[in-house]
Amino acid sequence: MEYNLIKIVSLPHRQDIILNNPPVNILTGALMTELLAALQVASADRALRVVVLRSEGKAWSAGADVGEHLPDKFEAMLDVFGKLCETVRTFPVPTIAAVDGLCLGGGCELACMCDFLIASEKAKFGQPEIKVGVLPPVAASHFGLKYGFSRALEIVLTGDIYSAQDAGRLGLVNQLVPAEGLAEAVDNYAAKFTALSAVVLRTAKAAALTGLDYSGKYVLQVVDDIYRRQLMAASDAVEGLNAFLEKRPPNWKDR
Repeated sequence: MEYNLIKIVSLPHRQDIILNNPPVNILTGALMTELLAALQVASADRALRVVVLRSEGKAWSAGADVGEHLPDKFEAMLDVFGKLCETVRTFPVPTIAAVDGLCLGGGCELACMCDFLIASEKAKFGQPEIKVGVLPPVAASHFGLKYGFSRALEIVLTGDIYSAQDAGRLGLVNQLVPAEGLAEAVDNYAAKFTALSAVVLRTAKAAALTGLDYSGKYVLQVVDDIYRRQLMAASDAVEGLNAFLEKRPPNWKDR
């Protein structure tokens, strides 16, 4: 697929997907469709170990296209946006949002669906939808689980815009860095995962997601089954254990 609103940068065991819809990376239906296609292609790469979502320009994303919220268009917009956010949330390997500048509305929801969020001190976050008479569906449905109900309610109901420091207080930001240090911080964070086995990362993330998808009574049972039937069937799991016992670096094969 040819991309017009995003860019792809492939690095060893890592892929960066870059929003490129100037001036403020509005999440139009066309851009979201491209993002979804790129993620679907990336998910099939069994050697991939981490995905970074970043942007070009003065905003990570100022949000979804307000015009696409109107009655004749909102259903199609919600369909693709919901599918995109769920694809990011359940992506098989770790995802990192690298945020510099405005990250609002649907942009904030999309960034927060990544597993980790690294922000520069220039970043600003918020869900201002309530101030124009609508609500942020992903924030309303998922932020409570991820950040706690009271904090999620504050974000959704006030429509306030938060500095990077305040977003850190609310739990949205994993790491806050000076603007000039963002790229290096992202590289260092991504390197935590590129040094690991892709198949083990996939299995571990699938196990962690079960905690959100099952009631507490069954979570351990499901994760135990993943460990027995998926993890220990992977040659990299055996390699990692043997490497530790033999006091040598593991030689990951990603299978």
